Amino acid sequence: MNYKHKYFSKNVLEYISSGIILRDTSLDQKMERPLGVTVIAILVVIGGIMSLFGGISLVIVGALLSTSFTNVSTSSPFIGSLFGVLSAALGAVLLVVGVGYIIMSYGLLKGKGWAWTITIILTLIGIAINIISAITGGVSNMSTINNMNGDSNSFIYGIVGSVIGIAISVAIIYYLYRPRVKLFFGKTSSKISTA
Repeated sequence: MNYKHKYFSKNVLEYISSGIILRDTSLDQKMERPLGVTVIAILVVIGGIMSLFGGISLVIVGALLSTSFTNVSTSSPFIGSLFGVLSAALGAVLLVVGVGYIIMSYGLLKGKGWAWTITIILTLIGIAINIISAITGGVSNMSTINNMNGDSNSFIYGIVGSVIGIAISVAIIYYLYRPRVKLFFGKTSSKISTA
């Protein structure tokens, strides 16, 4: 009994006297999920559902293209079949991505560390895609504008859309690196300072 009292006074009272109280979350109930994580998980589910619908549509279109061009006597049934196979393959990829997004949203809601890591990786990939899209889309639109002397609104909308996409992705990464959010996903020490 005396040993426990010395242990208590040595460790706990030392932290209390220094003004820093450490909380061990393993002793507490499960940490409450931050609201932003719920919002991100909902957005991921929506993206997953859209990918599933897109994948199903492309698989159906691919099957229709493959069968319709082989039954019709045209000069190039191979090209129609090729487009059908490519469409079905892209649809299959979208189906896998959609299922992956739904699994990832489950992991986000449950505070799984792997979901945090995958979200960071996919968000960084999204930033890279937005940057490439802004550059290539801008160059493409500028050459079209110069050749046709048309309206430059599509160029501006493309750049603005890419900048907004990058800003949202950066905000998501910043949020996921907040100490409380990292703690929820088990990506930081279980002891945090509450002072």
